[in-house]
Amino acid sequence: MDHDLTRLGSREFEHLTQALAMQILGPAVQAFGDGPDGGREAEFHGEVAYPLPNPDGPWNGHGVLQAKFLQRPRGTTQDTAWFLNQVRSELRQWANPKSKRARDGALPDYLLFSTNVVLSADPGTGGIDSFERITKELVTELQLSIRDIRVWHFDQICRYLDASPTIRQTYSALTTPGDVLFRLRELLEGTAGDLGELLANHSSKELSTDQWVKLGQAGEPDNQRLPLAELAIDPTASYTARDGTHKSVAAVSRIISHGDTVLRPSSRRGPRHIALIGGPGQGKSTVGQILCQAYRVALLTDAVDRLDDETVEILTTFTDQMQRIGLSVPAARRWPIRINLSEYADVIAGGEVVSILRYLSSEISRRTPDITPSQLRAWLKAWPWLLVLDGLDEVASTQARDAVMERVHDFFLEAASVDADLLVVATSRPQGYREEFSPKRYGHMRLEPLAADDAVSYAAQLTQLRHRGDPETADRVLRRLEEASEEELTARLMTTPLQVAIMAILLERRERVPQQRYRLFYDYFQAIYNREASKPGPTARLIDDHRNAVIHLHERAGLLLQMRSERDGESDAALSRVELSQIIEDHLRAEGFEDADSGTLATRMVDAAMRRLILLVPRKQDSVGFDVRSLQEFMAARAIISEDPEETSRFLFAIAASAHWRNTWLLAAGQIFHERPGLRDRLVVLLDEIQAESEVSLFTKPGSSLAVGLLQDDVAAKAPRFLRALTKQALELLEDPLEEFECIDLCEALWDVAASDTASHRLIERTIDKNVEAGGHRAANTLATLGIFWSDEVGPLAHRVRKHLEIARQKQGDLASLLGSKLLWPSYLVSGINNGSIKLNSRSMLEVFKPYLETSALEGFSEAYEEIFAGDRVGFLTLPTGQQIALQCQPGSIRKNVRHRLATPGVAGELIAAAEGLPLELWQVKHQIRQDFRAVCEHEPANLEAVTVLRVNRESR
Repeated sequence: MDHDLTRLGSREFEHLTQALAMQILGPAVQAFGDGPDGGREAEFHGEVAYPLPNPDGPWNGHGVLQAKFLQRPRGTTQDTAWFLNQVRSELRQWANPKSKRARDGALPDYLLFSTNVVLSADPGTGGIDSFERITKELVTELQLSIRDIRVWHFDQICRYLDASPTIRQTYSALTTPGDVLFRLRELLEGTAGDLGELLANHSSKELSTDQWVKLGQAGEPDNQRLPLAELAIDPTASYTARDGTHKSVAAVSRIISHGDTVLRPSSRRGPRHIALIGGPGQGKSTVGQILCQAYRVALLTDAVDRLDDETVEILTTFTDQMQRIGLSVPAARRWPIRINLSEYADVIAGGEVVSILRYLSSEISRRTPDITPSQLRAWLKAWPWLLVLDGLDEVASTQARDAVMERVHDFFLEAASVDADLLVVATSRPQGYREEFSPKRYGHMRLEPLAADDAVSYAAQLTQLRHRGDPETADRVLRRLEEASEEELTARLMTTPLQVAIMAILLERRERVPQQRYRLFYDYFQAIYNREASKPGPTARLIDDHRNAVIHLHERAGLLLQMRSERDGESDAALSRVELSQIIEDHLRAEGFEDADSGTLATRMVDAAMRRLILLVPRKQDSVGFDVRSLQEFMAARAIISEDPEETSRFLFAIAASAHWRNTWLLAAGQIFHERPGLRDRLVVLLDEIQAESEVSLFTKPGSSLAVGLLQDDVAAKAPRFLRALTKQALELLEDPLEEFECIDLCEALWDVAASDTASHRLIERTIDKNVEAGGHRAANTLATLGIFWSDEVGPLAHRVRKHLEIARQKQGDLASLLGSKLLWPSYLVSGINNGSIKLNSRSMLEVFKPYLETSALEGFSEAYEEIFAGDRVGFLTLPTGQQIALQCQPGSIRKNVRHRLATPGVAGELIAAAEGLPLELWQVKHQIRQDFRAVCEHEPANLEAVTVLRVNRESR
């Protein structure tokens, strides 16, 4: 059969022809990897089993394979002319004594070209005869000593693939034409071939189900269905390139491009998967939805005769809209599947061993005839996959998180055992993320804030879809959004699709939008509430007459769900009808209602909630929750602030270190600045108390981290005194080595503050000078943090940092020259080590760390430290001076005991004291220890026992 070689792309075509050369010519062939190859994809020395039969016998000598790939074929005549020109050029380069290939290596005895171009067999005038004639003429004219030249053209390569099932199956998702999954019996053997049609049917059903973006995902109460294809955008994400530079790309396009390569362990080294990191409302889940739809289109688009009319229409629409946002249909027809990690975590809660394959087989069998885990394993071996692991951040329980990552690790072992062509795209918020998706396996991409133009463009799409029959309203809303994008503070809110959607809804009925994030959510809730209350019917009358009760229900539901989802087995928590009724009845009785009246009202409200009540929507059977996690966190924040000041302070103190509660904490603080100005001083003092709670908090600095979040939310933009206080607290983070996301947030926050407030600008300057003058870790941390992200900026602060860096290098030599460079930054190191550009000497971290521990600590806690550092290694780089620099820490695979041992009295204090005394060359060791402490603190359940008068249904917790 014919194979669509054009889908391969240049890189994969080279790899395919290398694989064919090694099989057909024999083991003497040596393939070359990516990069400059001197015009060679592969070469051999000695005798090979080609060509056979041949009157002169097989080739014996030095031979070279050269691949010539034409991306866009235009027709046999033009394509042949292109290929023959390529051949002429190559032969002339071999004949040129000044060319690099002629200088670096001997002229080959044999030359083999491979191409995806179709060469006709017409006698005398066809492409094959023209190739033979031209090569003979040029060898004579250029006086080349090449004995023989051959070509593997399109038809020849297709016949080789037909006869080479292993290679054919490796590239089948890139080359097979037609209705792929429905015809797999022709390509694959056994169970997997029979499974193809079932999974094709499943993909078509998922294509239909997943075609909508509910505005419920932006909190829209009408549950209006809008087509994902028409609302989709390709958000910008940044990543660290192999040379250590930061690059910005269109996230979906880059992932699809990456997926258009063969990702089998046998074919590719280094990270094969993608970890997509993004904050609340940035669209991580939507990216996964778009990716799955794009791959479903790629699988089904050639099989329209086997699909119903509705599915064909969805295919056509999505393909057209992909072109609108610059997306190509994936060349690789990966089978896409998505796992909501919070739902999976609940399934495996309690220690039940449910593998990912077993979970997937169960989920798929809900809509498709029973599929077993063993069938899926065969499918994993036979066909390329895209697996989206969505929402690690929503798995708050440490035990559940560990269990999920163990199952993911097991799945990778299973995939490696069958040499699976697997692409995993995993998502998480940055808060509390500790590289659970290891950089050895995952290339990391961080979603960037929407640029102003992109935000307005997205808003225009949304507005036009929501008001298809009302262009006047659409134009009015869009005009107001454009005006908002030109105001500094409102523009800084237009950085996520969620917040842009909320703005668009608010501006339907008002001229301006708020300038702080809490206000945005608050005004949005009020607007939605008023809209629902103004509708006709008994439900609208109910929520209009009992506004306080409905708001109370939302706040308590948000708080209870936020508390509950922190527990093992309830990551995807919901509230039952009974629990809702209890919340409402308690509130109504407190308001003085009789029992009979409160019961009747509670029943009516619960019935409304089971359909939809403002932001509460039906979830699992007879239960409700929030469609949007940020709205749940907003309501939980309001519940916290509704308490008396002392109770509010105790609650905020209890949840301050938790990654699960961070967004709630920031929204609660935003409410204080907006509605409770008398508590602002208390909040600033509270940040200091959070920081000084213990030796661990002084080391990990949760108060400073929260101060950065408040600066990013602009809560004090109109209160300079508090702006400077928060800046001062945020600057304390420069004292210790930071992880990448901490560093990005701090640099962006300080840069914006310095631009808006002169006194804060001076404070930042003085802190930089003081830290650099102090030397050691403080200077290194400051310069490494600010030097990376401000190095290309223009202005006094960036100039100051660059000047300090230059002075440090001049004064201190080789070690100081690393200050502020990529070599001090953990995420950069992984790529350098994986691609072999950095060679390290590895040593046990415990052995490296022992000399800095007190003798009493070693004697008293030796077992604890052995468990904490079990399997941890430190990679050292040797400088020309002979000095050893700890360039990377590699945590062991088992981290469970770290949590328990760090809680042992005395252990943490001794460990921190030793870490503070480490020399600068062990910068990375201190960084790793701080990250271990942060991981433990951020994922420990919040201690809410001190919150004694919180009015929630504690029995339902």
